[in-house]
Formats: sequence, C-alpha cells, structure tokens
Amino acid sequence: MTRKIIVAASLSLWLLGACTRGTAEFAATREFPGRIWERTLVPSFDYTAVSDGAKDFYVYLENTNEYPYSNIYLIVRTDKNGKLFADTLEYEMTDGRGRWLGTKVRNAYENLLVFKWNVPVRKGDSLHFEIEQATRRNDRTEGDERLPGVQRIGIVVKPHEEKQDE
Repeated sequence: MTRKIIVAASLSLWLLGACTRGTAEFAATREFPGRIWERTLVPSFDYTAVSDGAKDFYVYLENTNEYPYSNIYLIVRTDKNGKLFADTLEYEMTDGRGRWLGTKVRNAYENLLVFKWNVPVRKGDSLHFEIEQATRRNDRTEGDERLPGVQRIGIVVKPHEEKQDE
C-alpha cells in the first residue's frame, strides 16, 4: 500500500512539472483501469485556492493510440463556493492528417486543454470539479458506455497569464 502511495505521489509530481512547466498551483489526475473510461465513472477533484488572483483552469487528458475518435466531448461541472457551473466542451484530438495532438510521452499523448480562462479567485475559495465523458458516434444519440484509449484525466489550475502575440 505504501509503495502505491509513493508511486502515485511521484507520478503527480512528475505530472505537475511535465505538463504545467512548474507554474501550476494545483494538479491532480485519475487513472482509468485498462485505459477505458467507463461512462459511469465521473472523476472529481477538489481545490482550495492558495492565493488571490485570476486563474486559468485546464483539463489534463492522456490518451493512447487505442482512442477511436479524432475529438472528445466532456462535461465539466464546477462548484465554486456553492455556485454551480457546467461546461460542455469539445476538443480536437488529431490534426487534419489524423496525427495525434499533444506531447508524446512513452505510449501516450498528453494534452492540457483550457476550459476556463481568467477566473477571479480569492485565497481560501473552495472549488469542486467533476468531469464526465460525453463522446458518441455520429449515428447514435447515446454516449459511448466505454471509451477506450483514455489513460488519465485531471484538473490543472494555474495563475492567469496573458498570452503574448507572436
């Protein structure tokens, strides 16, 4: 049991450094057994703000070549101090030629996908996030019960940074 905790903590620290370039206030992920995201599994994350200021919120997504689609639909629910917000999001997972987007790490691709930008937060604010997968085939109205090729999902919170024009 202790070894699992150490491995999980090490992985979280690696994730924090690797996908956030060291600027994150918060980063947490959940791994899916067998790299399959079951529709009934809705990962949740709790964050308490450590400082005042605007924040940017990201979904961290790690997929493998087993992922069957070129995009993903997510429903992200946010509870900020008792106020509920829900966002239905679509993210492209491949480029126009069908190549995976993101950073290749071993057998997976890491993506850091913004879903809220420049959100005012005060130190001590409590935020609860839930991420639901809502991907489906075009010929169906119901979402996929099992979404293969999704290895890990998470939430990353960074202090807001204005983008520079390049």
